Amino acid sequence: MPKLRGKGPVTDSRGVRRMVQGCFDKAYSRMKSDGMEDLDAAKLKEATVHWLRHTGISEDVQNRPREHVRDDAGHSSMATTDRYIESNQRERHATGREKPSRLFEEW
Repeated sequence: MPKLRGKGPVTDSRGVRRMVQGCFDKAYSRMKSDGMEDLDAAKLKEATVHWLRHTGISEDVQNRPREHVRDDAGHSSMATTDRYIESNQRERHATGREKPSRLFEEW
């Protein structure tokens, strides 16, 4: 990704953050102006770069070795990466509670 100013490699993530957040904000504005101010638009309005990073890492830990995800995410400790695995397990448990039980329907 090229720098917006100057030459050489990108040395921090501020420019990328601004660009991604700008895309979220413009997409929300477009949805709003097109009369699509529904749940999806509301979610997009709240979207942040951190949310996108979290979502990406959460998906990654389901399909790749934990050590690779840790290194790619820049986590210094596996405990940090493991939080994403624990988060997925908590979400799975919570959705399981909402699942209707048919155990007693046959009785």
